Amino acid sequence: MIQTLFGSTEEKKTGLFERMKQAVTRTRENLAERIEEVVSLGKEIDRNTLDDLEATLIGADLGTATTQEVLGKLRDKADRKQIKDVEQLKRLLKDELLNILNAAHTLPVQRVEGTPEVILVVGVNGTGKTTTIGKLSQLLRSQGKNVLLCAADTFRAAAIDQLEIWGTRTGTEVIKTKPGGDPAAVLFDALQAATARKTAAP
Repeated sequence: MIQTLFGSTEEKKTGLFERMKQAVTRTRENLAERIEEVVSLGKEIDRNTLDDLEATLIGADLGTATTQEVLGKLRDKADRKQIKDVEQLKRLLKDELLNILNAAHTLPVQRVEGTPEVILVVGVNGTGKTTTIGKLSQLLRSQGKNVLLCAADTFRAAAIDQLEIWGTRTGTEVIKTKPGGDPAAVLFDALQAATARKTAAP
């Protein structure tokens, strides 16, 4: 907490995970409101309703393929008069989405013994990727694992320098190339180096 000139306090900055939680909560609430508008009580469950629902799900970034998969099943039930009311439609929508999420919950692929385990970190600028990489490096090293960082973001200004700072802080080597270089080439070099140095070994 920081004391201000006026005697009040300024709250500490919200953490990354708390901000992510708030963003997801807002997205969920907005989507729920939009779905409620489409499937309002007393509205007949017909093709027009499902077309509106499809537009809502796509607009909420659910993805075209996922939306079409879900709506295809709902349309089939609607055509057979198997959806009696709005509440049933919402339950069916929830069930279909849960089925997709549960089907995607599979065990991670087993790594081949003696090969490097690769962790790819992607995301838009300013979301904390480099800081997260630094924390992961420190965590893995504290577990006795060998870690090697690869600066494959060669086109963003200062990206390589930022990763090098975290490499220095955590005592982790960074494989890099010059700014604007070929990302595929630096990735290849990093994999070669990790394999040669047995970075996969605990």
